[in-house]
Amino acid sequence: MKEEFVLAWTTSKNSPDICWVMVLHSERGWELPGGTIGKEEEIEQAALRELFEETGLLGTAVAVDSTLVVGGHVVWVQVEEEPGPLSWGSVDSNIDEVGWCIDVPDNLGWGAEEIQSIISHDWSNSRSLGS
Repeated sequence: MKEEFVLAWTTSKNSPDICWVMVLHSERGWELPGGTIGKEEEIEQAALRELFEETGLLGTAVAVDSTLVVGGHVVWVQVEEEPGPLSWGSVDSNIDEVGWCIDVPDNLGWGAEEIQSIISHDWSNSRSLGS
């Protein structure tokens, strides 16, 4: 059986603009931070762990949607950091670069349609993790 995976759709609490964090995987190309969900982990815990491991960012999980990507879950995570034009490195040896995006980059690890569906997703219909 294939392991469940999670993606972190990461935006800034402090920016009105639509921008999000992506990582440049050395073999697959640009993708959202994410990975497999551990045996004892909740979906949102896995997303927050993967986000931190791949980007160094800490955030708050806002909502979860399990219908956006086949076989996986997308967790909307908000961070305090302001988006900026400069990329940064990762402690994960598989990640060459981390950065904020305002457009879908070339060299995607998977289809642009998946990113577009997440960008335009109405999170009010997803499972909220807030109070």
